[in-house]
Amino acid sequence: MMSPRVIDMVLLFCAVPLLWAAITDFKKRIIPDWTWIAIVLFGGTSAFLLSYPTLPQRIVGFLLPGVCLFILAIKYGGVGGGDIKLTAAMGFCFGLYGLTAILFFALPPAYLYAKATRQRSVPLAAFLCIGFFVYIGALYMLA
Repeated sequence: MMSPRVIDMVLLFCAVPLLWAAITDFKKRIIPDWTWIAIVLFGGTSAFLLSYPTLPQRIVGFLLPGVCLFILAIKYGGVGGGDIKLTAAMGFCFGLYGLTAILFFALPPAYLYAKATRQRSVPLAAFLCIGFFVYIGALYMLA
């Protein structure tokens, strides 16, 4: 088992680009490429430092949401390329189960925001950031 300090560092390093992506997506509706690239790099580094999530869980976490969102973007629109890349990067960094928990906490507020503002497209990075911090808080409460 890896020490909590290493896990804290990985989470902290992911929080910075995710916060930047959330702010720029909310203000300008664009997600800078460096944010999702940094998250993928942190995920790759943490794959060597941490035993969980396993590499297969990271790969599935990368491919499954990315492919699903890509299909939705082609069929219905409303999902931007930055959203797809950021979600896939988070899936690689946190694995499929971690990303599922983050989406569980992110999508209901995104839905409520879309209904309240009557928008078809929402700044998904902002809600992924909310889901990330709720997920991290839940991890610390359970630990």
